[in-house]
Amino acid sequence: METQESRLEAARAALASVEGRVGTTREAWDSPQLPLASALAPLLPRGLRRGQVVSVEGSTSLLLALAAQASNEGSWMSIVGMPQVGVLAASQRGVDLSRLALVPHPGTQAPAALGALVDGMDVVIVGQGLALSDADRRRLGARARERGSVLLASGAWPGAHVQLTVERSRWSGLGAGDGRLREREVTVAIAGRTAGSTRRVLVALDVDLQALMPRPGVRDAVAGDRALGTEVA
Repeated sequence: METQESRLEAARAALASVEGRVGTTREAWDSPQLPLASALAPLLPRGLRRGQVVSVEGSTSLLLALAAQASNEGSWMSIVGMPQVGVLAASQRGVDLSRLALVPHPGTQAPAALGALVDGMDVVIVGQGLALSDADRRRLGARARERGSVLLASGAWPGAHVQLTVERSRWSGLGAGDGRLREREVTVAIAGRTAGSTRRVLVALDVDLQALMPRPGVRDAVAGDRALGTEVA
């Protein structure tokens, strides 16, 4: 049976693997922000800034999409405490799997595992329901600022610099009984310490589900969306 200590060791091993591939831990960075897909720029006008905590509620797909461009341009990322999100979901959202570490079940060692990964990763995606106190979250936020990492939190995160909440979504691409779902427009409410007053933005999340669907149709498309880890209303 997997123990809490073995889970922490798994996180450390993931970080050690990254360090072994790049030759060193990340001590400095060239830019104060990480690359962000242009379609998502309206959500974060100042970019995906290092040292920030961004919380995302209502869409796992948006959470992954925020990190995808940075991943494709050389950033290392980890996903912690999200066992429902695997390599298929990450790949479908454009994440470079060669620079991805998955720690699905950190257990009570979550603070230590996250601390180790923040030290060595550019982006750390944090799942809901982890054993984190408010003090743990403050320490992790401070560590991210020091190390220049970006924390992307699934669900609420007290004190987050930016809070993104998906309020509604609309799929397009289906014709009169034919075609397939190609794009989802989502309305996102933006709040937080650096966002000023709450504002709402409409952005498009492009999805190609052809590889996931054995046959065309709404039911298969919905199944594919669930496989991606998104929420189906």
